[in-house]
Amino acid sequence: MRVLTLNIWARSGPYAVREGLLRRLLGDLAPDLIALQEVDAGPGESNQAEELLEPLGYQVAYERREGENRADPGIAVASRHPIRARRLIELPHGGAAVAARIDSGGDPFWFCSAVPMPIWPHQEGGREDEVVALDAALTELADGDALPPILAGDFDATPDAASVRFLTGLQSLQGRSTAWTDAFAVAGNGTPGWTWTSKNPYAAPFAAAVFAQPIHHRRIDYVFIGSPFRWRPRVVVRSCRVALTGTPEAAPSDHYGVLADLEFDGVPLGGGRGLAAWHETAAALWPPAP
Repeated sequence: MRVLTLNIWARSGPYAVREGLLRRLLGDLAPDLIALQEVDAGPGESNQAEELLEPLGYQVAYERREGENRADPGIAVASRHPIRARRLIELPHGGAAVAARIDSGGDPFWFCSAVPMPIWPHQEGGREDEVVALDAALTELADGDALPPILAGDFDATPDAASVRFLTGLQSLQGRSTAWTDAFAVAGNGTPGWTWTSKNPYAAPFAAAVFAQPIHHRRIDYVFIGSPFRWRPRVVVRSCRVALTGTPEAAPSDHYGVLADLEFDGVPLGGGRGLAAWHETAAALWPPAP
């Protein structure tokens, strides 16, 4: 299962150039599931995700987000597999997530595109509230599922931020703990994984003008897999890398994407039962002496 997340920057900047790059590179990568952020509405009743991806055979779940700092202008999930249900998750400071119930031919699961708010580095406190609410909502939504949910999006926070540390099990927040798997952290390709960087021709001017940092690099976009301790450990991250980087002259967006290749039921030991199979696994590896 190939999963991509990308903030597509709506129709900002030189969109006539970017649109062609988006169509070509998305077609080349051929993800099964795509989480999209900053997705524009229109034309008419349509939206930018449908405009880009329906010709490639994707089904789209889109939510328009009107108003500033509300995951605007919209957020979407696109899938090559049937979407059987969808949910909009409203977060406490205007952020949002769209979760789609994916039927890939086996056990169904939830795939979620998220944009926690607010977006600036000095506003981490708000993002902490939002990821706690997001974790609670997805835990409830996927309760009892055989497969863990997959969460992807633009989190506007680096791996050392409290919001991301919470999601990955490195600290608690507000008395709550969780442990999502950061796909890039466990199966990255050895690069820093920057997704908003002055190497991008569309991010560089804003890094200089807003951050006073002509040289600026952050990893703020993620693919997460639901905790193997809350759900069964049936999803293995085989590889993960930064994608859709373009060239120093032109890129598909001001963000780079994150592409993860996942394998369902990729570990034969334990039968996907996790901690319940601990002793059984140990006995299979090292049979007790007669």
